[in-house]
Amino acid sequence: MGKLGQLLVARGWITVQQLTRALTTQQVVGGRLGTCLLEMDSISEDNLLKGLSEQHGVPTVSLDDLRGIPDEVIALLPDKLARRCRAVPFRVVGTRLDVAMLEPRNLALQDEIAFASGKRVMVHVAHELRIVEALERYYREEASSRYSMLAERLNRARYFWERDKKPEPPKAADELGRLPPMARPAPQRPAHPAPPAPAAAPAPAPAPRRPSIQTVAMTEEERTALGSLAKPAPPAAPAASFQAAAPAAPPAMAPSLPTLASIDEVEAAFTRTHEREEVARIALSFLARNYRRAALFQVAKDKVSAWMGQGELDLPIFQKFSISLDQPSLFLNLRNGSSLHFGPLPPMPAHRELARAWGGELPRDAVALPVRINDRVVAVLYADGGLKAAKSVAGMGGIDLPHLQRLAVATGAALERCILHRKRAEAKS
Repeated sequence: MGKLGQLLVARGWITVQQLTRALTTQQVVGGRLGTCLLEMDSISEDNLLKGLSEQHGVPTVSLDDLRGIPDEVIALLPDKLARRCRAVPFRVVGTRLDVAMLEPRNLALQDEIAFASGKRVMVHVAHELRIVEALERYYREEASSRYSMLAERLNRARYFWERDKKPEPPKAADELGRLPPMARPAPQRPAHPAPPAPAAAPAPAPAPRRPSIQTVAMTEEERTALGSLAKPAPPAAPAASFQAAAPAAPPAMAPSLPTLASIDEVEAAFTRTHEREEVARIALSFLARNYRRAALFQVAKDKVSAWMGQGELDLPIFQKFSISLDQPSLFLNLRNGSSLHFGPLPPMPAHRELARAWGGELPRDAVALPVRINDRVVAVLYADGGLKAAKSVAGMGGIDLPHLQRLAVATGAALERCILHRKRAEAKS
């Protein structure tokens, strides 16, 4: 029973490269290793549970076990204790209480649970996401948007997998074998929502739990000044823009743009321009040095659409990309608070629509970061297909994550300067 990552690699359930990426992501955004692997779509929940069970030497808890826990079982463990112990009781058998725990080897916590419940405790292991999900549902602990979005994706994927496996879709939500969306906690267990019809559009994602942040330096007038960040790119663009490339020709960087070899040069270039289109070109020119594809998307209140792209893209298809933010996607996760997406593109309709711009293949080494102005996501930087054969531990294609995050922050600051410059110019006129 060694470390979880080594165990999963030894069983052939993940690769060394996937483990390296997950560990890198964990250093940046935190959480358990299993959560990072699930976010990267590198492992199934079943294999993750098998690994945890072998690591800790205890049985696992299934999603069905956590789906409809009786109120009298939940009442055996006080709210504060359940949240502190990261534990969820799910079944009583005689004098025995079965409990799902995040740390099943912690004997001190087991003793506290046994004392509080007056039962003999039998410990089961669950991975972090399902513990967080159950604590929110039964013990009113609010989960961050990161876990809410991941749970929504996994639950939706489980539903479609079960629908394809059976001749007919399930008739009742309780047959889905999943917990309800995490963003609706209530003291009483809510009824399970009915599954969407196969031909219907995905149900709107729940609103993020974090309070909406009112911008201080960015008024409605400034948002208007942001211009087409919230509108699709016009069909006819100036000759210097990326979109101006002929449909049959591969997209190319504007010849007048100098090659930027470091993030310091990028930040310096940002200070010399007050045009948002130029800011976008500078950011993409830096990404395109080490990636097969680089793209910038603009984020509005309810949708995300293509802005600029460079590399192996079919520009006419890319320019038409626009999706609603009421369906699961990495863009929705970033808009709702995730700090980055790092790893494969999960097989979701929104991602498949984007992948049409390069032939339909879902890349396994994609990275996306939010570009923010006053905590509001206005754009998303995206890249995939590192060009260098040897991938660095710190990131793909030789660019490490801290540099990518620095690029996203600098891009947001540059766009904000463009807005302020335009306001000052309009005030003078």
